[in-house]
Amino acid sequence: MTIEKNIMATLKREMDKRGVNYAEFSAEINIPRTTLQGYLNDTSHPRADSMENLADKLGISVAELVSGEEPSASAMDFDFDQILSTVPTLHPKVLPAAQQAASLLKSLLQLSKELYAAEERNVDTPYQNVDHLYCLHEMWDPSRRSLSYGILVKECVQGYWSTITIVAPFSSNRSAVLGLIDHCTRLQLEPEQFLDVVQDFLTQ
Repeated sequence: MTIEKNIMATLKREMDKRGVNYAEFSAEINIPRTTLQGYLNDTSHPRADSMENLADKLGISVAELVSGEEPSASAMDFDFDQILSTVPTLHPKVLPAAQQAASLLKSLLQLSKELYAAEERNVDTPYQNVDHLYCLHEMWDPSRRSLSYGILVKECVQGYWSTITIVAPFSSNRSAVLGLIDHCTRLQLEPEQFLDVVQDFLTQ
């Protein structure tokens, strides 16, 4: 396919991914509806100097925009593995900082996936008819060389779960954090109340 048709395919994919119509999509990425329709109908095409701006509005790279294909998870993992493979070759004075940065980046990539993911309401959970779901969030702590645990608060909106609050890892005691999660979910605490409960947990 030509670059123009690849861009058209990318735009259609991004619109389908969001589940929106022409008007909603054009408003979201802030381009005129008629311009968007032209791109999608292959009657007009973005200029070379506007492709980067369009890619930024979509939250993707220019390469992804013009390829017409969404990079697979394995491809993204491969790129990250390539980065990790260079870490041991760094100078010993910067190696510890690089290892910590790589670990943090890996954790942030995982967290980003969790935040972007919309889960259907009938997820595998022991809790029934709840509007707030408290979930375990784990992250590798390079300074302690162990896992630390935090909590994600999800809210059900129109039948789908989305993350609304993140409490960064605050404890290495997994069972204690799971107990706190169960307590908060059963009580259906609002996020504002939940933060007070976490504070009490930390001062115990």
